[in-house]
Amino acid sequence: MKKNIWTNTIIFVAIIIFLNLVSISMFTRIDFTKGKIYALAKSSKESVRNLEDRLVVKAYFSQNLPGEYADTRRLVQDKLADYQAYSKGKLRYEFIDPASEDELKQEAQQNGIFPASMRVIENDKFEVREVYMGLVFHHQGKKESIPLIQDTRGLEYDITKTIKKITSAGLKKIALFPVQPEQPQQMQGYPQQQQQQMQGDYTSIRQMISDNYELSQTDLDEPLLDVEALIFTGVEDSLANEQLYNLDQYIMNGGKIVMFQDRITADLQTQTAEPLRSNLFNLLEHYGIKIKTNLVADTECGQINIQQQRGFFRMNTPVSYPFLPLVNNVNKENMMVKNVEQMQMVFVSEIDTVSTLNYEPLLYSSAKSGLVSFPQLDIGVQKFMNKDITGMYNEGPFNIGGIFTGNFISYFAGSEDYPDAIPATTDAEIIVIPDSEFIKDSGGAGMKGNSEFALNAVDYLASESTLIEIRSREVEYKPLKEISSGAKKFIRWINILLPSILLILVGILRYQKELQRRKYLGELYE
Repeated sequence: MKKNIWTNTIIFVAIIIFLNLVSISMFTRIDFTKGKIYALAKSSKESVRNLEDRLVVKAYFSQNLPGEYADTRRLVQDKLADYQAYSKGKLRYEFIDPASEDELKQEAQQNGIFPASMRVIENDKFEVREVYMGLVFHHQGKKESIPLIQDTRGLEYDITKTIKKITSAGLKKIALFPVQPEQPQQMQGYPQQQQQQMQGDYTSIRQMISDNYELSQTDLDEPLLDVEALIFTGVEDSLANEQLYNLDQYIMNGGKIVMFQDRITADLQTQTAEPLRSNLFNLLEHYGIKIKTNLVADTECGQINIQQQRGFFRMNTPVSYPFLPLVNNVNKENMMVKNVEQMQMVFVSEIDTVSTLNYEPLLYSSAKSGLVSFPQLDIGVQKFMNKDITGMYNEGPFNIGGIFTGNFISYFAGSEDYPDAIPATTDAEIIVIPDSEFIKDSGGAGMKGNSEFALNAVDYLASESTLIEIRSREVEYKPLKEISSGAKKFIRWINILLPSILLILVGILRYQKELQRRKYLGELYE
């Protein structure tokens, strides 16, 4: 009997060891979460499965992280373990705590990992603690770093992006038009907001694009060569003929463009708006792309602050302003937008969907939206002050963003001045957003959804769609359903009165029960 017990135990241990050995080479993870946010995406697995040489990841993490970051180290380790499992031994990682030795601190700084100062409460008092929370990737003599990981949301995207960057032969080229001021060196004594204004209107989006691509600027005075995609940030006047020709020929060479272009120029300070006059619209309409001369007004919108005199004081009053539409209505079939968070437009126009090209809509206004068309472009704020705007518009939704593909005919085809012009192409793609404020620092760039859309659009046009899948898989925005003001009041009063009514009913029931008990006792002892 005792011999059988020992035999069974040995067999059981052998099976466990065998299964562990098998699991090393046949690793998998079953993720029951919606969106599979804890399992690696297919593109992440492919990024390490196809490694040709060893990739070493050094994780510089302090042991004594503040309480709110206690799980960060474990989550990073789990994620790196997954990458290692799918790399077939090509990826190795190690955790290092630089706080223990000065040489390790120096090594971390040489690799671009610097300590972050964090305030923590210890022994009932505040103290500042320096911690390390960064990753460095080494591959074939090159290195890339993620200097600080405070939020693990988007960690997989950052790691996969860095692996793709360090293992690729070179970055794809993206161009920005028109030319923006170059970024000056960090200037002491200037507030951050003022420095951003001095650096130009597209600092945020330029920084994000530069992380993944070789970003250059163009004035279109010369032909665009070897550029994967062009970010067209909008013009307020006509282009020179040479600029228009170079833009046209970039498209005829199968160019990819994401275009943020106003059709109406509006000034909130003077509360005036008028159509833009530019030969760019002639070019676009020649292709079959038309932006209507109107503005979309949406009751699902942002707010502006208006100063009002109240007695002796001037106070800022928030006013819902329909010309700042919030966009939650997107094409759920398109990977560029299906998981993007809420976006915001600033004086956006409607896209004409009747076209000789193929048109796929991406963004819509809400059902409770309307149009303000030329020449009655009234954008005044006064009519929206102290009013419930919920029922003001019910004509939507309207197309406010989409992608054009198909047979593009050159604007210069048959021109005697440009005999070498390429006459047509079916390879071009143009994403049109009729709002030049969409990615401006002073406009919509502060909205996370706007930045995500811009990055997704560039990834899509540059054939890096796999990054879109990873970027959006951890983002799921579920706004509350909009209800009428009457329903809001009803729910508010229910919340106020219902607990009291229930309490009174319970009291009445208990009182009646007590009366019955007393009556019963009275009858029993009489």
